[in-house]
Amino acid sequence: MVRIEAVVEDFLTDKGKGQRGESGNYRQDAGRELGRFVDFLADHEDTVTTFEELNAGHLREYARYLARQGWTSGTVRTYYAYVSAFCGWAVREGHLAENVAQRRNATEPIPDDGGHKNGDQQAWSAEDRQQLTAFADEQAHTAIDEIGEDREAAIKACRDRALVYLLSYSGVRGAEVLRDRSDERRQGLRWEDVDLEDRYATVFAKKQRLDDRGLPEPVLHPLQMYEKVLDAPSETWPVFPSFHRPTLSERLTDGLTARGYTETEIEEMHADRSQIEACLEVDIVPPSMTTDAGRHVLKRLCDEAGIELGDDHDYLMPHGARRGAGEVLVRTSGHAAAARALDNSEEVVREHYSHIEAGDLADQMTTAFEEADQQGGSSRKQY
Repeated sequence: MVRIEAVVEDFLTDKGKGQRGESGNYRQDAGRELGRFVDFLADHEDTVTTFEELNAGHLREYARYLARQGWTSGTVRTYYAYVSAFCGWAVREGHLAENVAQRRNATEPIPDDGGHKNGDQQAWSAEDRQQLTAFADEQAHTAIDEIGEDREAAIKACRDRALVYLLSYSGVRGAEVLRDRSDERRQGLRWEDVDLEDRYATVFAKKQRLDDRGLPEPVLHPLQMYEKVLDAPSETWPVFPSFHRPTLSERLTDGLTARGYTETEIEEMHADRSQIEACLEVDIVPPSMTTDAGRHVLKRLCDEAGIELGDDHDYLMPHGARRGAGEVLVRTSGHAAAARALDNSEEVVREHYSHIEAGDLADQMTTAFEEADQQGGSSRKQY
């Protein structure tokens, strides 16, 4: 009999990213949830440890357990989906006869989506985008004016503005330009990946290969000014370096030690300049800002700019910028052009932005009925 716990790692490897399937957000999140699932079964009154013992009733009880944890309905559905995917994989591997997690009596306790539609998801509006970019501009201009007094602040303000503009207008995913802790291949955008003259950046796309993304005109000036203020000593530097002081301090110390600096020289390097300035001076490349740090930057800027949202989110999130860009592209250029710019299939774009097409169809129907009513009116007058 095959023990459930014994094959969890095989499932995670199959679903993981990288050469050995050891990285990726899905692997990390699914691993955490499957660990909870295995513990739940082990603590069950009849102690379920093998696939032969597993049935839909156990999945129903687990669904009830998830629903009682106080999480949102979306979180409950997501967590249950990991377990369901694992059971589906077990069927394909011959461990289970059917996916018991998908039996109707198993899924009944899972809360529905409350009628959530694609059009309800956060998308940066033109007003949101303009308010955030205007605030980022103001912060950067003030910091540049005072660069002689605080170069670190100027670099940081220009970095944040460049990130805001890149997310606002290019439609890139946050994980394509920032470091993803769960995927060793995503180490953040480097200056060698950016071509401001030809207006594109090369990113590691969701489809697991390098891809070129266009840099619209509004993105260019913030990147150009930031490049000048940062003045990175080499193109291997990340476009959006981390400013986490303990991380920079450790990297700087390790790098200087490897180069033969004495302890006194290292202390002096730390003492009379900021960590990022020291890294720039001796060309010790810092790590890229993480995706989590990118979200914190946006939250801080929204708080400081006084941006208030009328939805369930308290700040403008990176995926909302991408979705907002998609809204603009679909409305102005159509689904095919939006799909190319967003690195998605046209089918996916049509699904995600179906509310736009529905609105367009409503306009067409309104016009058709108005014309029909006018013709009907003309016909009645003839009688």
